[in-house]
Amino acid sequence: MAMGAVSPMATAATAEPTPEENLDYWWNAYGVDAAHQEGFTGSGVKVAVLEKQINPELPVFQGRSLRVLDQPLCVNKTTVATTEPTSAAVHGTTMTAYVIGNGTGAGGVRGIAPDADVTFYGYGEDDGPSCNTADGAQITEFAAGVKQATDDGAKIILTSIGGTARVDDAPAVAYAISHGAVVIAASINPGVLGAIYDDLGSFNGVVSAAGINRDGSLQTEDGEPFVIPQTTVVAAGVDMPAVGSTGDWSTSVGATGSSFAPPIIAGMLALAAQRSPQATGNQLVQALVATTNGAQHTPTRTEDGYGYGAAWLPSLLTVDPTTLPDETPLMGKPAGFPTEEQIAQAKANGYSPDERSSSIDKYREQNGASQSDAAPITLRVAIGLGLLVIAAIIITVIVVLTQRRKASKERAE
Repeated sequence: MAMGAVSPMATAATAEPTPEENLDYWWNAYGVDAAHQEGFTGSGVKVAVLEKQINPELPVFQGRSLRVLDQPLCVNKTTVATTEPTSAAVHGTTMTAYVIGNGTGAGGVRGIAPDADVTFYGYGEDDGPSCNTADGAQITEFAAGVKQATDDGAKIILTSIGGTARVDDAPAVAYAISHGAVVIAASINPGVLGAIYDDLGSFNGVVSAAGINRDGSLQTEDGEPFVIPQTTVVAAGVDMPAVGSTGDWSTSVGATGSSFAPPIIAGMLALAAQRSPQATGNQLVQALVATTNGAQHTPTRTEDGYGYGAAWLPSLLTVDPTTLPDETPLMGKPAGFPTEEQIAQAKANGYSPDERSSSIDKYREQNGASQSDAAPITLRVAIGLGLLVIAAIIITVIVVLTQRRKASKERAE
């Protein structure tokens, strides 16, 4: 989420909509008021927000069901709830408000699922060392949060913090999917270092969410659409109001990024889950991808950055997810894991982290070498390198002698 102050003068001169007006536009386009009037507010649905920090004391959360997990996900970064307007706190607070916000305070942010039960799982402050999770950093804070949220009964798990899909984290994702949770991750933004093809949205089974503007256009980079091929769906994400700004909770700024899409989509799915409480996470995702762009249809995915299309609340609420297959439609993604076998194992046996061995053990497994083979292998490699060096020296001597003889002959002539 890129933060940038909105200039009143620039807004007046170009007649561009304000961030608050953009929120109003999407709120109306998504038919949120109509859904609330029908009684769909996310009541009884557990939503997990995986972010760094949050200020739970702000007015935007008054009257809402918000819990901040007491135990930080990173044992060495323990400041999760804070009243300091740090960049991490503004981001985490804003993302949470787009799920359950009441519309008060800076930015006037209101959430699609105001009655959902939200738990905030914090990674901790931005500065300082890298995160150490309780297992000794074998898995990332993302995986630790997904696993903990699943244990806590979350139906929908979202993060707008970027990351890389790691094989060590696959068991946690498999565990969530197999236990009926939806996992949503923001896609990478333009200008951010990181590989397009291996962000968190490249995990099998994870909803990869990208942001669009009011015209339906993707973010751009160097004047061209910024395309994430593994995108699942898109949602609002350009020039949206934030709750506060870095250094000041009382002033809102306009922000752009894929970060907004996960909480907006999570809110939609929370309403769908309330409407169909027996639906599994897989069935909710099936309904999501089959009702994009305002109509029910046979899901068709493209790799032009839009995936299955724009997530759309009114059409989502017309479908009974329990009539759809209870299997994730999001397999075959770039990361290649978790596999169907991992998901099946997690369903049968629960969370089972991969056993990690030393690099030499993995070498032996891959090459069929026993422990006693290691020394001979090293010896053979050393002998081979020595022979190459000797050969190079001999060739060099021959070349030098030849050149000298040639030079002597030319002088004699």
